Amino acid sequence: MRRLLGLIRRAYLRIGMHTAPPGTLLFYAHRSIHSVMYSGRLGYASRFAMRRSRYGGTFYYDIVRARRTRQVDGIALIFFMGIGDYLMATPLIEELHLAHPDLPIYAYASSNADSVNSPLVFHLLRANPVFDRVFSFRGRPGWQWVDYDFRDALTNVPENFLILPVIYESVADISHRETALLETFGLPVKLPVRGPILHTSGDLTEPAKAILSRIRQRIQESSAHRVVCCHFGARSSGYVYPHINQLARRLLAEDCLVVSFTKAGFEDDNLIEIDVTSITPNDTILLLKALKAEQPPLYIVSVNSLMWPISAGLDIPNLGMHVFLDHSVHQYLYPNIFVITQHNYERVSASRLFLTPMGKYDVSLSKSQVEFADFDPEFVADCFLRFIAMT
Repeated sequence: MRRLLGLIRRAYLRIGMHTAPPGTLLFYAHRSIHSVMYSGRLGYASRFAMRRSRYGGTFYYDIVRARRTRQVDGIALIFFMGIGDYLMATPLIEELHLAHPDLPIYAYASSNADSVNSPLVFHLLRANPVFDRVFSFRGRPGWQWVDYDFRDALTNVPENFLILPVIYESVADISHRETALLETFGLPVKLPVRGPILHTSGDLTEPAKAILSRIRQRIQESSAHRVVCCHFGARSSGYVYPHINQLARRLLAEDCLVVSFTKAGFEDDNLIEIDVTSITPNDTILLLKALKAEQPPLYIVSVNSLMWPISAGLDIPNLGMHVFLDHSVHQYLYPNIFVITQHNYERVSASRLFLTPMGKYDVSLSKSQVEFADFDPEFVADCFLRFIAMT
């Protein structure tokens, strides 16, 4: 049987139905097959169905129907994702609790660092008061990101709990990640999107307290007009901006106090580097929250990664560098984010795009042959000055 399923899967991929564009017959055939495949193979406790709406298409869990047809004692949410993806899912988690307040909600997070998952999500789940209990499990990627192996988590799921992996549709015609998640779980979509809900636990760790004290001291001693926090690496794509040194120097020249979560490679009185391995995600959120409450004003410059949803949750203006072609970029945007890109995305307001002309970026290739745009640091700095004038 396993061999037969393997042959069918290879034939399915070879036909190319999984790459069919929206609006075509093969696309709808793919979505139907996709629904049947997941409802049966992964054994979800709720029925898996399809719908199309003005918010975009998605598959979804019919939790209400499941509760009508069987005994349901709780909800088990299975997470296999990065920190940014989890933060974008926080409105869903709260709405799910409000829709089913009588049901306990357990969270299960993969402990493995892999191409899909960050083990740091576990710590953020523990800080979320919606969850009654949080467990870790040993997971591993499958042939698609939604095909993650979470069998180890099932050993800790109580009887009569609905087992619901936190997945969503990601085709480009969907309005936003938040709307896709709400639809997946059969919850009403509310526009405009709410944005990430940042839950923190306790106080800063001792290393983070020392960092905050150093930043505050430098703010008092410096004549800098603004504080700029920089984050130039993305775990999911493996991208690291190659011109950190030059851009940091340019920002310093504009009377900025630069706090960099990525190593810049030089020293300056107004440059403070943070070793992210020495602090927790909870620390990062608390640090930014504390800096936002002080003067001078705080801004963020970052590649598309976890800093986008963190900045959105804290409502900190963020100049984001989006370095590869992605027609779903609008799904990750919030009102605080402006984007530097070499592509003119029709679904992103022109007022939020800094289009990069030829000659202002170089092209590099990832290990998987994805083209990245390495934006000229002078151009990024010029965009930053226009960005702060607009915010």
